[in-house]
Amino acid sequence: MAFTEQKAQKRPIKISTRLFLSVGLLFLAAGVFAVFMLNHQMKQRALTEAESKARILLDRNLATHTYFTHNLKPALFGLTDSIRDDAYFEPVWMSSTYAVRKIEQYFKNLNPAGYYYKECAINARSPENEADQREKAFLEELNADPELMKRSDIQTMNGEPHFVVLQRGEVMAETCLRCHSTPREAPGELVEHYGPHRSFGRKEGDVISAVSIRVPLSEAYREANQLSVRLSAYFLALLISLFGVLYWRSNRLIFRPLSAIREKALLISSHEEHLGEKIPLSEGRELKELAMAFNAMSGDLRRRVDQLGAQEETLQKVFDGISDPILMPIPVNELPSLL
Repeated sequence: MAFTEQKAQKRPIKISTRLFLSVGLLFLAAGVFAVFMLNHQMKQRALTEAESKARILLDRNLATHTYFTHNLKPALFGLTDSIRDDAYFEPVWMSSTYAVRKIEQYFKNLNPAGYYYKECAINARSPENEADQREKAFLEELNADPELMKRSDIQTMNGEPHFVVLQRGEVMAETCLRCHSTPREAPGELVEHYGPHRSFGRKEGDVISAVSIRVPLSEAYREANQLSVRLSAYFLALLISLFGVLYWRSNRLIFRPLSAIREKALLISSHEEHLGEKIPLSEGRELKELAMAFNAMSGDLRRRVDQLGAQEETLQKVFDGISDPILMPIPVNELPSLL
């Protein structure tokens, strides 16, 4: 019971406290939202740049394959048909995959961007092109689903985020079976170079390769997070400054004048001699009008109290005259004119 009464008598929270808490929380929420959106946009931009980089890598190497297929190999085969032995094999100009792999090595030496590019296959002719577990699973899906062409997402590898692209590669054509069906039908130097087991046993129509690209996102994400931290510090400093200015201006323009009106009202209500006193007018129109109304009320109350006091004195004199035997009695019909 005592606790209930104590709770009922608890003073309500001041409007100024509620206002400053509300504004502070609003500023904080706005700052957090702004930083979050910036961080999100920067990471989305990093992802867009990674997609663009993957597209460039893919198109560049596809152009290399196309050049080999439609320009270099036909020209060299035509030039060497009369002198080339059936067992002859030279991957430098006969294998576009070999050329792409070598070009990638030279490119990475010139531009160590940290990306990953591989034209992968199961039981690849070169161990450097052998598919890992993710790539093997995708190749199996490609052969099971003719409609599947590409898959891209963000994956974490070795604790770091990467943009990963897996795309359908070469499909075994009839003209390629000489080198990929059995070792007996393949050029002898090819078998000597790669051995009799790798990349044989292919069938026409098989999807034998896929393009695997991984673009690291950790550096871009790290820069986004670092910028978000710096921006958070700037926002915090700005919000504290704005909150301080708001606190100072609100106290000066609103809460200090309201406090003056409250104190003056309490003073007048407890001490009659302060009736008629005025409070200074505030800067704001609303509080200025409130102060003017209060001053008018205070002056009006002063006049009414003074009038009541004068009437009391008059009545007291009348009653004193009636009760005094020396004074002449006043007729009753003259009392109203005296009052």
